[in-house]
Amino acid sequence: MPLSLALEPSRIWTAESIYPDAKHLYVEYRVNVLHKPPRPLLVVVSGSGKLELERAIFRMPEARTVVMTTPAGKDALTMAGAAKLPSVQIHALDSSSGAIDPLAMLRLLHAQYGIRSLLHEGGPSLFGEFMAAQAVDELFLTLSPQIAGRTSDAMRPALVQGTEFRPECAPWFQLLSVKQSADHLYLRYQRNR
Repeated sequence: MPLSLALEPSRIWTAESIYPDAKHLYVEYRVNVLHKPPRPLLVVVSGSGKLELERAIFRMPEARTVVMTTPAGKDALTMAGAAKLPSVQIHALDSSSGAIDPLAMLRLLHAQYGIRSLLHEGGPSLFGEFMAAQAVDELFLTLSPQIAGRTSDAMRPALVQGTEFRPECAPWFQLLSVKQSADHLYLRYQRNR
């Protein structure tokens, strides 16, 4: 999650909240060109069910939010009052393996919400699970000219965390496009099958 969103619980995670002057353009494009509802379905994954339910995203009726969690996470969310929020739908998925299966999430999203394409902005552990399940078709990377670095005592997650790929089964991607804005490069890749 971008730092600005983490510090501002009132922020909404949608394109029109990022650039309000173009709100009507986003809505017009979604409705008239993509033939989708005015607002995207927002999906939050939390195995523990420990979410900051005071955030605006959970409190706005026009922002449909699906929370995917474990049975224990659903219990925690219900105790915290999430089931009473009108824009929130909670789905408990099997977690007997210790994690929620990415393919089970995708099947639920397709069957119940008609989702065929998903933008994944989750953390490195969840993204690693999606990569291991071969559920990532495209990869968008931004190359920034600023170097962050790491110290040996500070753990900063990588793009994929908690999942390791052996060379013979590591996912490979093919470069589709490169775009530049100032000193930033925007790379788009497609997974090799």
